[in-house]
Amino acid sequence: MSRNVFVSYHHYSDQLKANHLRDTYGSNKTLIDRSLSDAYDSASNDYILSQIRTHHLKTSTVTIVLIGSDTAKRKWVDWEIYASLRPYAGRSRNGLLGIYLPTAGVTPARLQDNIDSGYAVTMKWGNISWQLESKIEEAFENKSYDFLVRNSRVRRTRNS
Repeated sequence: MSRNVFVSYHHYSDQLKANHLRDTYGSNKTLIDRSLSDAYDSASNDYILSQIRTHHLKTSTVTIVLIGSDTAKRKWVDWEIYASLRPYAGRSRNGLLGIYLPTAGVTPARLQDNIDSGYAVTMKWGNISWQLESKIEEAFENKSYDFLVRNSRVRRTRNS
């Protein structure tokens, strides 16, 4: 069964992996991609976050975080995870799936909090061909475990 998925990643470093994920598993095969195709052109962080919530996260049920060498350094990855874990306007929170890329560095702190609590699901990029569908389903099923969600960290204010 295909799920509506939002993919969060470091655009400069991991765009090729995100493209592969979309091209190989998108178009109703395993996932229906609800991610940003391009960055929003605005200086207002509040505007950008509202657009992501309204036009991308609102229609998704699982957020996939591609964990590469620089992912944990990006404020927008943290903000996308933060927004994914918040129910609002009749929308429930997303399940979380972290995929460790071959270049994986530090896991984003908010994602790690939810891995540690048992809410977020993880897998390795090398297992994507045989594990992706079941891991998306597992993340989707975890949406019912609200008590496991850890989302109290202050959002990052800048990239490092």
